[in-house]
Amino acid sequence: MTAPYRKKLIEVALPLPEINDASAYDKMPGIGPHPKGIHHWWARLPLPTARAVLFASVVDDPSEHPDRFPTEEAQNAERERLFDILRSMMEKRLHERPQVYAAAHAEMLKHCDGKLPAVYDPFAGGGSIPLEANRMGFEAHAADLNPVAVLLNKCNLELAPRWTNHPPVNPEDRKNIGGTEAWRGTHGLAADVRYYGAMIRDRARARIGHLYPKVRLSKENGGGEANVIAWIWAHTVASPDPAVQGTHVPLISTYWLSSKKGTLAWLEPVIDRASGTWRFEVRTGAPNDRAAVAAGTKTGRGAKFRCLLSGEPISDKYIKGESRAGRLREALLAVVGDSKAGRAYQPINAIHVDAQSVAAPSDVPQEELANDPRNIWCIGYGVTRFNQLFTARQLVAISTLAEFVRHVAIDIGRDAEVAGLAPESAKSYANTIATFLALALDRCCDFNNVLCRWSPTNEKVMNLFSRQAIPMVWDFAEANILGESVGGWHTCSEYVADCIQVLTAGSQRMGHARQIDAASGANGLSNILVSTDPPYYDNISYAGLSDFFYVWLRRSIGPVHSDLCSTVLVPKTQELTASPERFDGDKDKARQHFESGFRNAFTALREKMDARFPLTVYYAFKQDDETSGAAADDRASSVDLTTGWETLLEALNSSGFQITGTWPVRASQQWRMVAMGTNALASYIVLACRPRLPNAPLATRREVITGLRNELPHALRKLQHGNIAPVDLAQAAIGPGMAIFTRYAKVIESDGKPMTVRTALGVINQVLDEVLTEQEGDFDADTRWALAWFEQFGMNEESFGTAETLCKAKNTAVNALEEAGILRTKGLKGKVRLLRRDELPDDWDPATDKRLRHWEVVQHLIRTLETKGETEAAKLLNRLGGMGETARELAYRLYSICERKKWADEALAYNSLVIAWPELSRLALSARVRQPQTQSDLFS
Repeated sequence: MTAPYRKKLIEVALPLPEINDASAYDKMPGIGPHPKGIHHWWARLPLPTARAVLFASVVDDPSEHPDRFPTEEAQNAERERLFDILRSMMEKRLHERPQVYAAAHAEMLKHCDGKLPAVYDPFAGGGSIPLEANRMGFEAHAADLNPVAVLLNKCNLELAPRWTNHPPVNPEDRKNIGGTEAWRGTHGLAADVRYYGAMIRDRARARIGHLYPKVRLSKENGGGEANVIAWIWAHTVASPDPAVQGTHVPLISTYWLSSKKGTLAWLEPVIDRASGTWRFEVRTGAPNDRAAVAAGTKTGRGAKFRCLLSGEPISDKYIKGESRAGRLREALLAVVGDSKAGRAYQPINAIHVDAQSVAAPSDVPQEELANDPRNIWCIGYGVTRFNQLFTARQLVAISTLAEFVRHVAIDIGRDAEVAGLAPESAKSYANTIATFLALALDRCCDFNNVLCRWSPTNEKVMNLFSRQAIPMVWDFAEANILGESVGGWHTCSEYVADCIQVLTAGSQRMGHARQIDAASGANGLSNILVSTDPPYYDNISYAGLSDFFYVWLRRSIGPVHSDLCSTVLVPKTQELTASPERFDGDKDKARQHFESGFRNAFTALREKMDARFPLTVYYAFKQDDETSGAAADDRASSVDLTTGWETLLEALNSSGFQITGTWPVRASQQWRMVAMGTNALASYIVLACRPRLPNAPLATRREVITGLRNELPHALRKLQHGNIAPVDLAQAAIGPGMAIFTRYAKVIESDGKPMTVRTALGVINQVLDEVLTEQEGDFDADTRWALAWFEQFGMNEESFGTAETLCKAKNTAVNALEEAGILRTKGLKGKVRLLRRDELPDDWDPATDKRLRHWEVVQHLIRTLETKGETEAAKLLNRLGGMGETARELAYRLYSICERKKWADEALAYNSLVIAWPELSRLALSARVRQPQTQSDLFS
């Protein structure tokens, strides 16, 4: 069958290492202003991944133009040119380089008759795909059921673009209009957010500043008064020990206040058992018992503590019961001040105890948290309403700020009219600034609740959503919301303003964000390019988590966005997630809801798509939040065929799509280091899909297997030459494998029943293993013997006779293997084993090796990489010449054996070698192109 479309670059080749590097960097915290900083969203897709996929979905692969690129060499050269454009799009701070977006835009126009299609994301979420589509010059459309997500996309696609290149309206910055400040892009918006944010801060300080007193510093900290950075709190519970008569004792996970070298500070309990009282002193310097300081009163996972007074255990069950009964209290432990020398930790006093003793307002959010035990854990401890997530002082402060955000629109509108805007435009502009200020308030909420921890290593308050959950926290930090450190209104509004400045880039235009169901099929759009990052089965309950922000958005800008804030909480019934609790615990109904929703959505979208471009869908194997700072999740490398992955593939297949490509993207922080330290799967799998031909035939299992055996070897070579990590190879091979399976209307088994997606995945993996085995024909006889031996015995000893028998089958000899540096017999008493890497000779030189074999090449490369680093490994690679590429192929084969045998440590070595290969090749090439005085200088 001939495809009625031109293959796009995404269906053939991608420069994955550069995309991985850029995407990993994009996910890191602390990289400066970024669009993601305007508001939190969970598992946000990296912007570099989104723009790379969009570009590669539009641009033709050179193989589709044999008239212009008749040879494979010419096609590869053209791919490299396109890759160079993609690589330029992966550079940092791209918002400062509109020429890069312009070049990408111009290239894409060549491949779509001079007019880009509209881009539609039916599960827009945090908006990475629509934002990048907008920046690249597409007409971008974002859709989502979640009102918080829709609001974020409105900010990106409608509000910011409307006021791009518009000067600020506040009276202070208007003095600079016409001067050195050009107010390009969204700088005018950002300036007004800063100005009116400062106005709100001043009004809040005037009303509630007395609730946030300064702290008096000790002589050791310089004396005098200082601003408070945070207050350290702990929940307390009545001790179950009868000996202390139910006295409340603190639940503290650690006594550390600062564990940074040179600034050590910690809490020391002062206990009077006779009177049944306790308090804490602040100590500095190294404690005598660091383990005790680190442990606090916590004794194990979950809510397991010890009584501070008696030392007796307090069980999780008891604490849960007390918490559910509403009998927990809070105790102030210490105050963190901002001294000239850094953080100053001070004991509490009556001033700070009295300052927090305030009644909560009556109109605070008392809505119930969603019943979601996988993501919202505090419910099990009786924390079921949103007002319970905040101290009374926090509720007063946030409610006050929300009120001032609502009212400041009047000031902005008045100033906008003075600046020359017509009344309606002035009102619209005022609502825009108020909306961004409301997002800044949401950022404050994330840092100002009773689930925020104090980080002794960073010496700062950590936000609630450092992971995709609402947990239960026992000791917490309360930020000074009127201060100028982490969590303060000033800090949050300034940061949002900084992020607004980097929002626009490239060929920005007005986009559209709508609150609609994905199954509505783009609601009036046609000839669209669809790219989406959909929900992942039951991984994240976006609706339940985003309620946390929604309840405050309704109170700050609900009237401004009445269409989005019409419901009490975020709608949940239609959300595409396989949440059993929404179906009375029925997992089958939850799965049916998810799968039928996907099928309906993709079926509806198929009719609206521009046939020239593939549908691209992201599937996430793991969900590290970008703010967590955690290393990549080390998961098993096999696909879970029973949940999201299988369900997504089934939905695509049953809705009439053929999968034409899969690409693993490693968006983990420092992906090279993480991937080389674990056998973790890629962060995302990108699926490229095409509508199946309407006259697609039926096929038998035999025909599918024949197709796989014919086509998978070539596809596998391409993936390996593209340096797919071995741990990702099975996932990447699903693309060409499923392309064969899904090209048929139905695949019939021998019993007459249709083959399921799960069965097809198993067949693909089986043929993949066959293909990898067949690649052994590229290796020398000694290496084929070593592979067979390794697969049977690993690095263990076995009898000489067994080795000799295998040698006859592989046309080699034991003494030859020993000469080649593969086998060890000496001192093993009639047994043999493979030579370990730590036994390899340090002075090995491939140029003088009389029996050079692929096996020892791989082992020496790994040993050099592990012990001497990439530079020395690159020098060795240079000496190997053409043997290097075959050695990389062998590393794939060895990884597959280790993965199947569950030899994780050994698998890691081969995975790491392949991941490092692009850098080794780059260093090797760099060494070759230098002009040394002598040949030996090249490797000196």
